[in-house]
Amino acid sequence: MTPAKRPTGASSGDRKARFDYKRAMRAVLKTIDPVILSFAADLLSQQGIKSVVFDTHASIVDGSMGFLPRRLMVLDEDYDRAGQLLRDAVPEAT
Repeated sequence: MTPAKRPTGASSGDRKARFDYKRAMRAVLKTIDPVILSFAADLLSQQGIKSVVFDTHASIVDGSMGFLPRRLMVLDEDYDRAGQLLRDAVPEAT
């Protein structure tokens, strides 16, 4: 049996981090809640802001107990706009 092929442009996990890896990024959200993280990433995506989740694998190392927060990163130039969007929509955004 041959493995299923991904559609062109599909990625998973930290591979998305490669979208612009040489440019400065900042954490716009830190959380241990995967639902909030997913919602925030989708919200930013709808507004045309690319984001990447950092520390996904580090949080798995802790046994998926939720001790290590994951970071939602955006490009430095998108930080202010992303921060405002998340403050308005996600109470946990800092």
